[in-house]
Amino acid sequence: MSNLTVSEKLRLFLERYGDKGLIVLKTAFEIAQDPYVDHRYGDFSFKHLVLRLSSQGFKYNPVNLLRVLEKEYGVIEKSYTSSNQTWWRFVDFEAVRSVLSEYYGVVYEDPRLKYLLIKYRSLEPNSVLDTLRRLVLKDTLSSGDKEVFREIVFNVLDKIVEVLHEMEKYEDVFTSEINVIREILSLADIVSSKLISKKSSFIRVEDALNANFRTSLLENSTSYKRSTSSQTR
Repeated sequence: MSNLTVSEKLRLFLERYGDKGLIVLKTAFEIAQDPYVDHRYGDFSFKHLVLRLSSQGFKYNPVNLLRVLEKEYGVIEKSYTSSNQTWWRFVDFEAVRSVLSEYYGVVYEDPRLKYLLIKYRSLEPNSVLDTLRRLVLKDTLSSGDKEVFREIVFNVLDKIVEVLHEMEKYEDVFTSEINVIREILSLADIVSSKLISKKSSFIRVEDALNANFRTSLLENSTSYKRSTSSQTR
């Protein structure tokens, strides 16, 4: 099976495990696309998967299918394990999206849609996402990290936002891609906040407090002068 592409492996998996395999794969992919899930440890966790399946009415333990996807087909890999949680990443995110699109009848025949998808892929959004996830985990950014981030901000983000605006016109078709872009923007915002030093923030707060104190002092002084003047009369 090692000579097969990820797409071919996924099709074989779905042929073998049918609807149950399709539901587990699709649900895991949806979690990976969900911008409200913290993806710092991977695309999806066992806990998220079980809860999402349960919310959809599927009372099924996916542990065996996850083992098959990882060990037999090699289309997912463990990205984080602890005493209370396990996370996986998809080996080829685009292959999963493509195969699921085939099964659910999402076809990009319209030249405009194809062109949008080509533009989206050319920006390598998943690579950008992985880089930002890595930077988000760091307490402080090195000079190299900052340079990488600036490269993303000034050479990629504007193009990503442009694609987002175009894709939002076809939101039903590009739901997954839109979610990825929104997560990229959200993570970029978090990383950008790391560039503001605590010292600078402290100085700004201190300046604001001093300004407020001076204003208050001036107001009190003016009030005192008026009171004194009134008593003199």
